[in-house]
Amino acid sequence: MAMAMTMTMAMTMAAYITVLLRQLRPLAINVGLAIYICHRLSDPTGASLLESLVNIFAQIHVYASQNALIPHRWAFVLPLMNVISTITQDVVAIAGISGLLRVGYFLYHFRLSNWKDLLLRTCFQWMKPFINKKLQTIANKILKEADSMLAKEPNRTIRISLPTNGLADDIILNELSLCANRENTKCQTGKISGTLYSGGNKHSELMCKVYEFYLWSNPLKPGVWPRVNQCEAEIVAMTARILNGAPIGCVTSGGTESILTAVRAHVELFGKQRGIECPEIICGSTAHCALNKACEVLNVRLLCIDCDDDNSYELKAAAVEKQITCNTIMIFASAPSFPHGIIDPIDDLSALAKQYDIGLHVDACLGGFILPFCQEDIVPRAFDFRLPGVTSMSADTHKYGHATKGTSVVLFKSSDLQHASYFSYSHWSGGLYITPTFAGSRPGALIACAWAALVSIGESGYQQRAQVIVEAARRIADAIKSIDGLKLMTQNPTIVVCFTSDVFNIYRLKDAMSKIGWSLNPLQQPAAVNICVTENLDVDDLLRDLRAAVDEVQASTCIPQQKIGGTEMIYKTIRMLPPAAVEFAMHRFTDASLAP
Repeated sequence: MAMAMTMTMAMTMAAYITVLLRQLRPLAINVGLAIYICHRLSDPTGASLLESLVNIFAQIHVYASQNALIPHRWAFVLPLMNVISTITQDVVAIAGISGLLRVGYFLYHFRLSNWKDLLLRTCFQWMKPFINKKLQTIANKILKEADSMLAKEPNRTIRISLPTNGLADDIILNELSLCANRENTKCQTGKISGTLYSGGNKHSELMCKVYEFYLWSNPLKPGVWPRVNQCEAEIVAMTARILNGAPIGCVTSGGTESILTAVRAHVELFGKQRGIECPEIICGSTAHCALNKACEVLNVRLLCIDCDDDNSYELKAAAVEKQITCNTIMIFASAPSFPHGIIDPIDDLSALAKQYDIGLHVDACLGGFILPFCQEDIVPRAFDFRLPGVTSMSADTHKYGHATKGTSVVLFKSSDLQHASYFSYSHWSGGLYITPTFAGSRPGALIACAWAALVSIGESGYQQRAQVIVEAARRIADAIKSIDGLKLMTQNPTIVVCFTSDVFNIYRLKDAMSKIGWSLNPLQQPAAVNICVTENLDVDDLLRDLRAAVDEVQASTCIPQQKIGGTEMIYKTIRMLPPAAVEFAMHRFTDASLAP
């Protein structure tokens, strides 16, 4: 009985200690620093903290043995205490060495910009209670101006609660059709960069009919809609074929989820299964920020290499190799990148990945259905699974695959890597549960639409579309070279044409184009503008309006003390504010976009 009570008390005490340590773990560095400061204040010129700890352990052992604190019948414990004391001292020494190595590793890879960002974020959090009124004023101003920036109708009907009785079908359809007709007309003008990749009533009608067939389907229940599952498998196989890979992968909700899925697979196979606790991924500054989201969600350290040092805007293998460590699990490359439309030297990165036995993901969300259909003189270097180091790829069917919005494909080199991306749980009370992507339920209708888009266009259709897109991009690039005041940044474009100016602020040109209906993409670091070419784009109209806008901006630049506003003001303000303050404003703007 006494033994049982003792065991119970011991287990209870162990549980309390475990909980206490768990609560104190985030404060470990602060507690250690406080102990060190107290030690140094008490003995400024004495022994080091490590030596003091070792001496304390030795004194406890001597005191216990000399003062007979332990009863005679437990005397055999003394040698054991000696062993425990020695082991404890060794553990403290090992922990100290390990800590020093971690600090050294951290300092070696931590850039000055990271320190600056961390310092500014910390200061902002400390100052937030004192500047709360000012922040609220900024938030109110953003919310007040957001409706016009988001093109919300001032007299729109807003519903925040369910109607007492359901609305009639004709009322619902009439209310939506009025807005849809106006908004779709604006999108179909061909003046929006990217966004709307498909056109033509015939193709739209096909998508609508196919969607209606599988309106309520859900691939989470594979035996209920087997044709939807077949559609997904065929989408993967067809996409893998044009990218020279094996039919291993799945359909996701978009490029972001494809990248998330690929990163999760590499974290599991190249990270956890190799005993890497702090995985790292290397990318260029032009990589899509969906990678930042994936690393934040999956707790992966992202090492970002500046790609504009030599104005090439591509991820160089030599720069990547300098950042590879024992914790590196993957390199991230683009084909092409969204900001500048540059294809990274993936053949060089593939050799590097093979040499160091790490993963290489190729983000072909933009180029996946364009680059494979280009002539060799346009895309001379391999970028897909022909390269042995490429372990995964992503390609968006809802961009140049001409499927309805909400589908993308992630492909893997091996089944082992794909299995690492699965989520499976066998102990749920609801039964066995497994999903190939982050989502549980998925819209089978969108998968069916993606399949219909691929088989309706076919190989020859994609070749024709790719030729149209590339020729338009090259024509725009040649015209930009001839426009005085503009500087082309994408020398041999395939999809995206990026340009800037050394004569005037390029954001003023972006705003001038916006006034006449064009929606171009503003870039930063460095300031630039890009155009993502689509079938709907009217190149003649673009070049005519672009020349006129350049003349207008150059003429206005001569005006002394011209007022700064629009996009120029936004990005100038951003450069002056700490990242946390910018994120605060972005959060409030997103709040406004989510409001009715």
